[in-house]
Amino acid sequence: MKCIKPLGLFLCMLMVGLSACDDTKTYAEQLADEKESIQVFMENRGYTVSRDEPETVPYPEGVFYLTESGLYIHVLDTGALVETPLETNREFTVRFYEVSMDGDTIYQDMAGSSQPYKLYYNTVQSARSHGDCLAWHEPLSYVGDGGHVYIIAPTKLGMSRYTSSSTVLTPRFYELRYTFVP
Repeated sequence: MKCIKPLGLFLCMLMVGLSACDDTKTYAEQLADEKESIQVFMENRGYTVSRDEPETVPYPEGVFYLTESGLYIHVLDTGALVETPLETNREFTVRFYEVSMDGDTIYQDMAGSSQPYKLYYNTVQSARSHGDCLAWHEPLSYVGDGGHVYIIAPTKLGMSRYTSSSTVLTPRFYELRYTFVP
């Protein structure tokens, strides 16, 4: 009996010691880090945030409009706007340039050397490893066929490969060019 008490005490101390070594950040801490990484990325590039949508297109240089969803958008060209809202499943293609908050190029499809990604408005294909996320659909509320935007997508709006397979939040900067499929 005397041997069990010291062993139990040792095991309790070991469990407390091991749990104290856990470096995993809470979700709240990760959100704070994500917000800070976006702010640093924007500051390093001279970008500013506006809570009011700019009235001119292109938006003033370096100004990103922060939408209600949390997407940062800078419209370079509206393209050919449509008068009625886009129908769900409206087919479009997108070419993109993807950059991490550290400034590293992740993927580049702007040159036209490969086929653009074919998507369907308001129908996010989350199974795709590249090429679809909520953040890519939202700009179509601001631009049309031929639209050209920069966006900064927080993880919650980003590609499923960053939102579901990672323990670290991964926001991204994208340059997007849209083309409607006839």
